[in-house]
Order: sequence, then structure tokens, then C-alpha cells
Amino acid sequence: GNCIELNQPALMVVKPGESFSIGCKITGYSASGGGCTNWIRQATGKALEWIGWFCSSGDTGTSDTMKNKISFTAETSSNTVFLQGQNFQTEDTAAYYCARKHSATNCLGTCAIILVFSPCRLFVNTQT
Repeated sequence: GNCIELNQPALMVVKPGESFSIGCKITGYSASGGGCTNWIRQATGKALEWIGWFCSSGDTGTSDTMKNKISFTAETSSNTVFLQGQNFQTEDTAAYYCARKHSATNCLGTCAIILVFSPCRLFVNTQT
């Protein structure tokens, strides 16, 4: 079908401010043929939040909350759209999805859960 999938580890851990990239592999339409890919995220206990889009025509944009945090590129040979992340903070921890834009066969890709944490906060020694 005209579905898309994130071809990345299901869990990605980044440190605050660290740059990273997620690839969304597309099948059923061309990343370079006018197709558009949306990006959505969902933090635990919160509603789905639309964060941006990338169209192969060059039309691209991000939501106000993600300005200066994400950008998009495409790789024609592998028919993959990439989300580049930067300046992520702990509040950006969420499941990130790519989705086909406005189509009869609209479907969400599988998600990559991106955990943003400070290592010193994670490895707390609880032993006395």
C-alpha cells in the first residue's frame, strides 16, 4: 500500500542540545515526485501534535513550537525523507511519526520514540 515507515531504531536517546536524524522511508509515492510527508509527535499523556511537513516540490515548514528545532531533507535514491533535530530538550521527549499528507490512503508510519535526557539525571545512584 501507499504506506511509510520510519527506518530507524524504535528507541533513540539523545542528550539535550544534541543533533540527530530520523529517516522516513516511503513506499507507494515518490519523495521527489511532488509527494508530501507530514511529521507528528505524541508525548506521553498528551494529544497528537502536528510538527511539520516536507514536500518534494521544496514546500516545507514547521510548527511554531518546533521552529529552530527541526528541518527536513530528502534522499531521492532511497526514497527517504529525513527529519533533522537539534536543540531538543527534555520536554521534547515523545513518539515521532511520519505520515502521508491528505490522501485516501492516509497512514501513519511506525514511530520512533525519542528520549531526551541528561545522563547525570538518569544514572542516579540510589544505594546508600
